[in-house]
This record gives sequence, structure tokens and C-alpha cells, in this order.
Amino acid sequence: MARRGSESTIARFEVSRANQEQVLAESALRGERVVAWVRLALVVMVMLSQGVIARMSHELQPRDPPRMGAVLIYTGYTLFLVAFLRRQKPNLSHVRWRPVFSMLLDFGFFGFMTWRAVVTTGSFSPQMLAASCAVVLAFSVARYSWLHVVLSTGMASATFAWVNWTMGEFSFSRVSFVLGCYIALGLLIGWANTAVSSMFLGLRRRDNLSRFLPRQVVERVLETGDGTLEPVQREVTILFSDIRDFTSLSETLPPRAVLALLDDYFGHMGQIVMGHGGIVNKFLGDGMLACWGVPDGDAHHARNAMQAALDMRTKLVELNAWRAQRGEPPLRIGIGLHTGVVAAGMLGGAEQHEYTIIGDAVNLTSRVEGLTKGLGVDILVSESTWKAGGGRFLGERISEERVKGRREAVVVYSLMGRAPASEQEAPRPVLARTAS
Repeated sequence: MARRGSESTIARFEVSRANQEQVLAESALRGERVVAWVRLALVVMVMLSQGVIARMSHELQPRDPPRMGAVLIYTGYTLFLVAFLRRQKPNLSHVRWRPVFSMLLDFGFFGFMTWRAVVTTGSFSPQMLAASCAVVLAFSVARYSWLHVVLSTGMASATFAWVNWTMGEFSFSRVSFVLGCYIALGLLIGWANTAVSSMFLGLRRRDNLSRFLPRQVVERVLETGDGTLEPVQREVTILFSDIRDFTSLSETLPPRAVLALLDDYFGHMGQIVMGHGGIVNKFLGDGMLACWGVPDGDAHHARNAMQAALDMRTKLVELNAWRAQRGEPPLRIGIGLHTGVVAAGMLGGAEQHEYTIIGDAVNLTSRVEGLTKGLGVDILVSESTWKAGGGRFLGERISEERVKGRREAVVVYSLMGRAPASEQEAPRPVLARTAS
């Protein structure tokens, strides 16, 4: 059993890593598409500056067939890449190695253009070469890997130094200054790429965990790793609720309206659960299963669960007032609470899994909730939860009820409100029974 659990954990880790690689591949592909469009804009600017603007300012260079051929080849490659990347699907291997070829062509093009300008005019402009290498280096800001940044920095430095050397314009002070600027720019781009990728992956992971864990638990998981979600056996308090007569209500509404109703209702109730330190374990049709005490231990899990149930009752009054204004029928709910021992942990295969609780206590909570309608109350708690509440709540002992699957009768209490501070920890008052 332990080995199977370990294999399942490893499989989930592999899926998580594959998902992370998929996210990086998607991000890198989007970045490469942006680079392709920026490269196209750069080609247009080069043509304008070296053609139209140079002609207007009488700085037009002599015709040079090799130079014109290089421009046509580079422009054709740029147009091809724009069209090609639009049809590509994310692939981590492709986005890792395809930019390397583009870098070689980018730096080769600008180095060749500078060399031909010297051949045809006899003059060398290190400023234009430095600027063009810096722009190509800046393309790495849209690429996720440090490899691309290092290669771009190295190619920019090598191109600038080599062209200056071959043109006889090499100066250690000038070249070293430009190379230092390239290195600083490369370090900044590399740090920014890493920080953005880590932030993006962290936000996605935080969002996924926040769907079923309270904020403080999410913070612990992100700080300490997934060990917080390892299987445990622990006493917890479980809450189960559902909407009464929901089947008949849903039959009068179109499916989209039913989903909208449940989405609004569960959104409010789920926030209440997590606001009191609980986790929303799952939604079951119109029912909700929540739990306190896992994955983190909570000495006051019963108190927090009972307070959450009272707040759910209050929120329902607000929702029904809003529904009444729109001419819609009120909602009625039943809530059951029970405290018992469960096993909690990640359940499921590698492709689909969830954090859940398993045990007889879960089934008994559902049975307690099922008693609310027959006993005429909206919130029922088992005796174990009532005792664990520490005398902080008002209510009454309703009865001992037989429930399916259990030989012994279950003692249930109604939950009417929170006791005044002066009466807490005092003997529990017995109140008159009122139907909800």
C-alpha cells in the first residue's frame, strides 16, 4: 500500500512537472511570436532609414547586390517565421532550440550589413552596430531560458568585437565598455525572465490550491512544499449542507439558470467556510462537504465549524432577501455537523486528483444533515461536535435518532446561536425547540 501511494505521488509529480513544462512552452511560443513581429518591424525600419530617409538626406549608400540580397533573404525569413509561428503548437523542445538559429541569423545579418557598408563606403559606424546588437540581445526578454540570454549576450559581444577587429577599429577601452553594457543588459534580462516565469507558475499554483484550501494553508504549502498534503489520520469536524427541495426547484428553471444559482450560492458559502479556516472538500449537486482540522491541525475545529454554520444561516437570509426583490422563491437549506476521525490526503490518479477526507465520520455527517428536515431544524450537530464546542453555543438536545448504517442511536442537538461571552464555558442552556 505504501509503495502504491509512493508511485501515485511520483506520478502526480510527473504530471505536475509536465504541466509546468507545458505552461513554459506556451509562454515561450507567445514570446517567440512577439519577437517575430518585432523583427519584422525592425526590418521595415531598416529599409526606411537606409532607403527612404537616407535618400531624402542625401546619405544613400551605393548599390551593393550582396547587401540587397542579404536584406531580401532576411526579410523573407522574417515573413516566413511570422506565418510559421502562428500555426505552431507549444513544444518545449522546439521553443528551446529554434531561437538559437534565429539568433545566429540576426547577428549574422547585422554583422554582414556593417561589413558591406564598410566595403562600399569605406566608413565604419560602430554606433549602428552596437545599437543593432543591443536590439537583438533585447529579443531575449521574450524568451524563457537562461540559455537564450547567455547565447544572445555572447553573440552580441562576439559580433561587436569581431567586426571592430576586422575593420581595424578595435579599441580595448571602447569595446570593453560596450561588452560590459551587453553583459549588464543580459544579466538584467535573465533575472527578469526567471522572476516572471517563477511568479507566473507560482500564481497558477496558488490559484489551484486556493480553490479548496484556506489562504493560511496555501501559504504553508507554497513555503514548505507538498508535504503539508501528505495523508494523515486525525479528528476533524465535518459539515454537510444541501438545498431543500432543490430537485423540484431546478425542474422549473433552465439548466443555465440552475448553474448560475448554484454558482452564486456556493460562492458565498465557500467563502464563509474558508473564512473560518475550513476547506471546501467537494460540491455534490446542490450539496457541499466541508471540513475543519486538515490539512493543518486545528484545536478549535468544532467551534470554527459551528460558527461557520451560523454564518451560513445569516448569509442565506441575505440571499433570500435579494431573491425576494427579484420575485424568486426563497432557498432553504439543511446543515449537519459531526466530529470524528477521518483519513485525509490526496486521492486519485496522476491525471486527476483531489484532496479529500474518507471515513465513517463523513457518512454520519451526511446522515445528520438528512435528519434536519424531519426534525424541523436547519442546523443539527452530533453530540461529539456539541461537546467539542466547549459550551460556546446555544441550542437544545433534540433526540436520539437511528440512522442507516449504524447500530447505535445518534444524539443530535439543534444549533441556534452563539452564547454571550459571559455565559461561555458555563452549563449549556436548554432552549425551547423552534421549527426552522
